[in-house]
Amino acid sequence: MKIATTIGEVYAYTASCAEAVRLYEGTGFRYLDFSFYNANKPGSGFLTDQWLGMVEEAGEAAASLGFAFVQAHSPNYNPYHDPDDTAYHEAGILATKRSVEACGRLGIPNIVVHTAYGPQCLYPEDKEKYFETNMPFIRSLFPEMEKWNVRLCIENSAEGNMGRNYFFMTAEDMNDFIDYAGHPLIGACWDTGHGNMRGTDPYRELVTLGKNLHAVHFQDNGGVRDEHIAPFFGCLDVDAVMRGLIDAGYTGPLTFESDNFCGYRKNRGNGVLQYPPVRVKKAALTLLHEIGAACLEAYGIEEN
Repeated sequence: MKIATTIGEVYAYTASCAEAVRLYEGTGFRYLDFSFYNANKPGSGFLTDQWLGMVEEAGEAAASLGFAFVQAHSPNYNPYHDPDDTAYHEAGILATKRSVEACGRLGIPNIVVHTAYGPQCLYPEDKEKYFETNMPFIRSLFPEMEKWNVRLCIENSAEGNMGRNYFFMTAEDMNDFIDYAGHPLIGACWDTGHGNMRGTDPYRELVTLGKNLHAVHFQDNGGVRDEHIAPFFGCLDVDAVMRGLIDAGYTGPLTFESDNFCGYRKNRGNGVLQYPPVRVKKAALTLLHEIGAACLEAYGIEEN
């Protein structure tokens, strides 16, 4: 199993995705998750003609260091946003389509996407309406997904993040939508931290996803807030996660999304120590990789 982490956790230290890649040298990580999370924001280079060069530069940086991109996260676009805000929707669709193409060009098989959230559909009673109203966005991505052979993975969340304004809270929810979408390039990403906020059994959820599980976000919290910290620093049942991945037949990467582990936190001022010094952040990334390696070793799984 490959151990990966999102390069989005070091964007605050860098001016480009390629620079972010280079920060992982010496941390133990060889596999990376490409974060396009803010690619739809005003001023983003991914909305300009330079976007492809940015992607290629990041790919070249990875190759020069012996790294490989193995997973990605799409832009944080909300299809339920004000329909009259055409600029927002045009940027969101464009950036999302480009993120799928970027994955194809870099050989990334799976990209995680957030579906819509808002009071238009309330969990759990508006399931049919939620599925129906999210399909136009999903279908708009089919041409890029098929052209580049990239799988779109929906992600679970929790009421602590979304209230009742989002639908995929359980593995059953995700399986039902995957069946509803009816496309072979639709799969699931299980976020361990989001599940932990709901007090769900990660083993049961992962095994329930089974063949639909194609990506993982490995992160921890104290069971209340979405903290995105490293496993063992919260109350996540890591053994249940590992057993669940094994019994689900999961063959994808163990991908950390622990970007708040010795990293960005809100309301921490704007001085020189708003972020930890780079050497401290890199030490934390090294520990993060060691945590992943220890998890695999404990269950007799080799990092490949």
